[in-house]
Amino acid sequence: MEAIITHGDADGVAAAGLYLYLRDNPESVVYFTEPHNLHYTLSQVNVKYKKIVITDLGVNPASYSKLLERLKTLREFGVQVSWYDHHIWDESWIKDISRLGVELYIDTSTCATGVVAKYTHSLRQQVDYEFIEQLTRGICAGDLWRFDHWLGSYYIRLIRRRDRDSWKKRVLLYFASGQYWSSEFNSKIEKHVDLELSLLSNKLTVHTKSISNSHRIAVVKDEEIIDSSFIAPYIMGRYGVNIVAVVSDDGKISLRSRGVSVRDLAVRLGGGGHQNAAGAKITIPWYIRLLSKIRRDLLLLYV
Repeated sequence: MEAIITHGDADGVAAAGLYLYLRDNPESVVYFTEPHNLHYTLSQVNVKYKKIVITDLGVNPASYSKLLERLKTLREFGVQVSWYDHHIWDESWIKDISRLGVELYIDTSTCATGVVAKYTHSLRQQVDYEFIEQLTRGICAGDLWRFDHWLGSYYIRLIRRRDRDSWKKRVLLYFASGQYWSSEFNSKIEKHVDLELSLLSNKLTVHTKSISNSHRIAVVKDEEIIDSSFIAPYIMGRYGVNIVAVVSDDGKISLRSRGVSVRDLAVRLGGGGHQNAAGAKITIPWYIRLLSKIRRDLLLLYV
């Protein structure tokens, strides 16, 4: 029996769904997690599984030692581990984890769904390559912030990290069955578009600052109804910035940029990601969280 541990965004759900499709194994148990909690999720997975598959989860430097410890334990119990990812890895991470006998498939040229598509050996007698192409191109278009396929913006709205696991698994089962879209999805997309237009038509609280002659950053409060991938380009165009930090009350920061790498900044904050789309989590003092309920821009100024 297999267990799949994946990221809770569109790319993570699609990568897991495509893996199940290619392996023709809908019986796997799926867990959703974040990179900084991967070691904890691995500790919750019973060693009764013969194989654990990890998709769309990079290494979090802050919890790296705990992650290695858990992977070592699983391998000592004879559990096979395969890891598909598209984030940037340090060479030391690749060497350390490979030495444990973990099968690594790291490819930064595509999204996690693309990595699964390229490196997973199919066990199906008949493979629908049109389905794989549409799913992969659509997911990569949104996750890599390229938007060069019509499904890109749809998938980002279809699966959001805040969505319930039950919804994510429902969508995942569609992917696992070889369907890249369903009419059932349309109402959710329409609802999100209406909410986004309503939000963007009102005044957002935005704090901007020039950090050099060529770099200007904007910090905006995370809004539950709109994804960072949509709010960031809007802020960039309206305020003339090339870096946007979307901040949550719990300290999560989503970084988006044009013409400048934000991954290094995310790594320094204990996170990671891509050149133009990265994220991290910082500790917000309790009094800042409390006072920001009264003064909305206080959290932005603190960050």
